[in-house]
Amino acid sequence: MTPLMLIAGLIELSTAFPYIRDVRNGKTHPAIVSWSTWFVLAAIAAMASFSEGVYASGAILSALALECFLIIVFSVKKFHFAYTRFDVFCQLGALVGLFLWWWTDHPLFALISFVVIDAVGSLPTFRHAWRMPREETLLTFSLAIVGNLVALIAIPIYAIPEILVPAYLLVLNSMISITIIYRNRVKLAKELLKF
Repeated sequence: MTPLMLIAGLIELSTAFPYIRDVRNGKTHPAIVSWSTWFVLAAIAAMASFSEGVYASGAILSALALECFLIIVFSVKKFHFAYTRFDVFCQLGALVGLFLWWWTDHPLFALISFVVIDAVGSLPTFRHAWRMPREETLLTFSLAIVGNLVALIAIPIYAIPEILVPAYLLVLNSMISITIIYRNRVKLAKELLKF
């Protein structure tokens, strides 16, 4: 593992701290389905990545697993999380995807499955960011963008197995960040128009 990969992992891990701070202060109410799905996927994918010698993905996924675990622990401890009927459907979709991932033994299919399952697990966070953008921590997702950019730069050989996960996570975190920014501006504009 190169120093740049280690830096990418440390940046990803650092994204947990502003989120945990906001959970502890009652400002952020995470979609627990997203964080639990992200944790399970990241832990499994990190082990698979390291076993296949895909160190850039392994580093970023290990940090992501630890980050998600910490956020779950603090969210449950403070009872600052949401779990709706929509979350149940997304959780079931992620579980079906996990079964399909386990069922196959093809590495590329496993990575593609990771992306699809992760995207399904991300839907509750997108929904929450759309409805209540002030209950999400923009800094967390913005730092994740930086971490994934560093991970992409650290990749020695640009092949699909190497770039798929960091590139997907870069797009995902960018989309969540844009959603939070856009919806905060819309809500602010509506508040200003009331006066």
